[in-house]
Amino acid sequence: MNFKQTITSIISNLITSLTLQDIKRRYFELQRNFLGQDHNIHFFFQMDDPYSYLASQSLEKLIHSYNINVHLYPVGEPDDNAVPERNALIDFSIKDAAKIAYYHHLDFGNDYKLPSISKRLIALRALCISKDPIVDAQHIARKFWSNDKDALLAMPLASEESTLERLEKNSQYRKKLGHYLSGMFYYDGEWYWGIDRLPYLEERLEKLNLRKNQASPISGFKKNAKPNLKKDLSHLTAECFISIRSPYSYLALPEILGLSKIYGINTIIRPVMPMVMRGLAVPRDKALYIVKDAKRESHRINVPFGKINDPLGQAVLRGYSLYPFSKAKKKDGEYLLEFCRLAWSQGKDMSLEENLKTAIENASLDWYEAKQYLDNDDWKEALEVNRQQLIKSGLWGVPSFRLIDNDNKELFSTWGRDRIWLLTHELQHYSNSKDQGGYQ
Repeated sequence: MNFKQTITSIISNLITSLTLQDIKRRYFELQRNFLGQDHNIHFFFQMDDPYSYLASQSLEKLIHSYNINVHLYPVGEPDDNAVPERNALIDFSIKDAAKIAYYHHLDFGNDYKLPSISKRLIALRALCISKDPIVDAQHIARKFWSNDKDALLAMPLASEESTLERLEKNSQYRKKLGHYLSGMFYYDGEWYWGIDRLPYLEERLEKLNLRKNQASPISGFKKNAKPNLKKDLSHLTAECFISIRSPYSYLALPEILGLSKIYGINTIIRPVMPMVMRGLAVPRDKALYIVKDAKRESHRINVPFGKINDPLGQAVLRGYSLYPFSKAKKKDGEYLLEFCRLAWSQGKDMSLEENLKTAIENASLDWYEAKQYLDNDDWKEALEVNRQQLIKSGLWGVPSFRLIDNDNKELFSTWGRDRIWLLTHELQHYSNSKDQGGYQ
């Protein structure tokens, strides 16, 4: 490990340290008490972001359940470098929001489509003049997503100039606090993305004894569907697109590898090159958030993570050169998991032959055989094919999942470790149906 890697590893250990997190939380609490401040939650709301709309439907419940204040900040779109595939993200988020809304008992209709920019501005003008934005945000957003322009025009509207100025001011404030995305909750140094991370915020508020008497949690992490052991699903295959440079891919791999045994389906691991090595930039604040978020997720799902040696560059190339060998031995998932475990939880420099040897042997493979493949580039074409399929399915990031049948017909696709539970519910619907079709 060179000097730069050593320093990076030390910094990542500090960033993901639960002890340091606890110290920071105590500092913010002492500061708040000293200044006599209330517990203030900041929510950054983007009108045309489906996840912002879903999260806005929890704001009133949050206030009624906890002794807190919630402040809503209308913001504009994230910068291009934070969302390199903006059009794909918009299309996916609309489809995804409609799927998950059902399970969260929230509104996002299957028929919702992205309204025009002019309607977005009208909705924002209505929100920016609202005297009670916490209450009004979800109602205005519902009119916006329902394409009810007349209802929006019937509301009091702020001027275009003042609205745009406010959006810019709030976006700069979000950036100052250290984030780039919308649908985000911020509370004393930590960020929580929409309804997917709201349980973490509630957990923190509960530890501070802020939950009101008789109040119950308003959110929860979704669980995988129970398998129907009576229905044969062996005609279905879950394709899992991952990158060994992605913390979320690493966290997803143990669960992915268990899908076959639990649900009786086939699983195929389809690795792709890291986004940065595909020419897609990842801003510093985005990378920092991902590492911090991956740490709390790893703690919840009990996967070791935090002692990091980023495999970007030579480690990725050498690691993938052994992928064809592991695939031929039907141990590709196990090998890629071991590679990631060493890089993301033990801080091993995976460009070194000794650490690649450990990964191979931990996957119950023979190093002498594997070494014959080391540093070849026969794998590149296969990874490019995987990338092209990812794009064809309307996806771009990892981990992503694609459910197909024996005829290679795509039945379902989704993105993110956060959606493995949704994949399992999709499988449950197929197992409960009389034919091989799922639900719409």
